[in-house]
Amino acid sequence: MVRNSRALAKALHTYGFPVTCPSLGFTQSHQVILDFGDYEQGRRIAETLQRANIIVDRVIRIGTCEVTRRGMKEPEMLKIAELMKRIVFDGENPEIVKKEVARLCADFQKIEYCFEE
Repeated sequence: MVRNSRALAKALHTYGFPVTCPSLGFTQSHQVILDFGDYEQGRRIAETLQRANIIVDRVIRIGTCEVTRRGMKEPEMLKIAELMKRIVFDGENPEIVKKEVARLCADFQKIEYCFEE
């Protein structure tokens, strides 16, 4: 999970997202935090991403728990970062990107980290 978080953070940072703590390796947990410096801007970005089914909170805190449980690894983190860039920086319509998000998620339907009964 931490490898996924770091891969996502590094890719987002490369695209110009304001990822916190780059000098410390970005994260030591399942979360990546973006600091846009303004709560309202973060809220607008979060709402725009949500229209593409990329769910983050209004502080733009991104968790990798769910995607990791579904079996996604570092290559998929790079794809997620690219999808986010297309929406936030390239201004692509979230409804168009939403279709690609759905295709990506469709390949990862099985929960891989759970207790069996």
